[in-house]
Amino acid sequence: MPQTDTTALYQKFPHLKEIDKLWGTRDARDFIKSLMSDSRDGARQGFSLEHSSTLFALLVEHDEEFPQFDDSHAFNTGDD
Repeated sequence: MPQTDTTALYQKFPHLKEIDKLWGTRDARDFIKSLMSDSRDGARQGFSLEHSSTLFALLVEHDEEFPQFDDSHAFNTGDD
């Protein structure tokens, strides 16, 4: 279970409690990342700063606790 305080996030978006169920898996990281990116061609309103910060904290915490699922090192900047 994450240590990040998710109270306000889960009160506003109860379906995001799925993060707790997935915690410790690659699916948890993928789910959090999907929430932080626009996959609806701009049709998403986006999260408030408070909730965006919580999601980012969850991603960082998950990467620290489960580094085997952190694929951020594979990010291609297109500079090569």
